[in-house]
Amino acid sequence: MGGTYSVRGTDLYVEDIGDKAKLALLYLHGGPGTGSYDFVLHQGERLSRHLRLVAFDQRGVLRSSPITAEDRFGLMDLVEDCESLREQLDIERWTVLGHSFGGYLGLLYACTYPSSVTRLIFENSVFDLDLAARSLLRGAALEYGALGDSAKALHCLAAAFSPAHEETSTVWHAFTELTNGLGARRNSLYVHGSDKDFFEHLIENSPFPLEYWERAGVHQRRLYQEERVFASLLDTIVSAPHTALLLKGQFDHVLSADQIHAFLSAKPDTRLVVFEESGHFIHVEEPDRFAAEVIRFAVGEPSQSEEEA
Repeated sequence: MGGTYSVRGTDLYVEDIGDKAKLALLYLHGGPGTGSYDFVLHQGERLSRHLRLVAFDQRGVLRSSPITAEDRFGLMDLVEDCESLREQLDIERWTVLGHSFGGYLGLLYACTYPSSVTRLIFENSVFDLDLAARSLLRGAALEYGALGDSAKALHCLAAAFSPAHEETSTVWHAFTELTNGLGARRNSLYVHGSDKDFFEHLIENSPFPLEYWERAGVHQRRLYQEERVFASLLDTIVSAPHTALLLKGQFDHVLSADQIHAFLSAKPDTRLVVFEESGHFIHVEEPDRFAAEVIRFAVGEPSQSEEEA
């Protein structure tokens, strides 16, 4: 089901799962640079019973060809890769599901190629890195407080509530530095369940060499150096003429309340579904309910909450 496709001068690893006659769903992973392996592992079988699931490792990530120092690479390359892949797979239109940074990419793709997209699904997505970083810093302050490190907790709060005109990249780098200091406890910002280190275990038990996973660093670093990802997309939400679904983990910090408010204000017909037992990785922590909500929305059926109402 998985294979390599030559796309715009590089090789992308793509999984095309399910009946090709069914509605197509494109999954865009986050990170940046995480890869689609964990999503297919937990959702491939569930979703492909009802949909044609297409999931790929983005340019330079995991099983796709690495990015070299000589390669030109930026955010719009990822957008153009999505469209080129759609054409190669001979898919007229597809629903796009983005997790975390993948939601940012999905929204940008939908605004760039609106006629290629039918619906949009966002799993704990980020639309504004500044707001996401500030929310994560508030969460980090609580973690440092639990560790008894009040000085670090105050540093996190100072960065979280720094002036609004502060450069987004500055706030983001403060978040990276301060949360890295949490060590293993950093995972508590993203995982609600008991296995906080599930992703590290996934890497250890995967069939891929560590160097494949390390490709994420180059992918991520190049995007941050370009700085385009630091531009907020909140003002562009209204430009996407697609019905949307927001999937929110109750204990997630990335899709912050201010981003949800901005999205719902711009697109009041958007569905919002909250998962009470999840952090950032709903597709792992509540896999069955996640799959059910995605399938219902993709095929145009009411959500479970709407049926109960």
